[in-house]
Amino acid sequence: MRFLVFGDVHANVLALDAVLEAGHARGTDAFLFVGDLIGYGPNPLECIERLLPLVQRSNMAWVAGNHELALRGDIAMDGYSPEAVQTLEWTRKLVDSKPWAKNFIDSGYLTTCANDTIWLTHDSLVAPSSGAYHRWPQNAKSELACLRHNGGRICFYGHTHTMRAEVCDDEQGIMLAPMTPHESDGMDENPIKLRRADLGWIGTGSVGFPTNPQRHPEFLILDETNARQWQVEKYAVEYPREEARERTRTILGSVCDKVVAEQIARWL
Repeated sequence: MRFLVFGDVHANVLALDAVLEAGHARGTDAFLFVGDLIGYGPNPLECIERLLPLVQRSNMAWVAGNHELALRGDIAMDGYSPEAVQTLEWTRKLVDSKPWAKNFIDSGYLTTCANDTIWLTHDSLVAPSSGAYHRWPQNAKSELACLRHNGGRICFYGHTHTMRAEVCDDEQGIMLAPMTPHESDGMDENPIKLRRADLGWIGTGSVGFPTNPQRHPEFLILDETNARQWQVEKYAVEYPREEARERTRTILGSVCDKVVAEQIARWL
């Protein structure tokens, strides 16, 4: 099976559509989402509409991100930026008015396991919802140990908005794998390869608010067709970025402070 793996959409439906289309063009069969579908962006309901049918068809596994947890009231928004607070307060009103959207947001767990050995979390498998950032080998060590303890082979996470991969094998220990995304048509010619005994702790990057220089939406494809050697393909795609910025200014500018709306548009 080929899984489209993605996260941190943050209500940027134009970027989400570009990623779903790119995944379809590359033959994905199912979907793995690592959270933060909402927050910051101008189209939260539209993004939920895109993913809800996938869940209803049992074709997508997903976990809640910190923005979903804040919307649900599971965590406090103390320390959150004005951009996060104002957009989440507006999003809560929208979601509360649509039972189907509220049910979707409420259904996300902190971690989940798909196909027995594929784990998902938003920020940490060891301490879910801790908000910890994992960008150093010493952090990955505990995450990989937890993955092994749970009988997993690979765990995908989000939250950092940055692609990153630590791979552990019996010969060389933990290695930081190259994560340069493929940005043209066709397939990634240099995927990460995981043998049966290897473990992978892999950050998906971000669909809606990526940190790469071009601000291209990012996603991964996990190909588990060959049980002996899985492959993780890395991609970034173009999308109508200026249209997304204008949509952000227009929609959020009417429901949030103008300064907040403009700041979010600049982040795109």
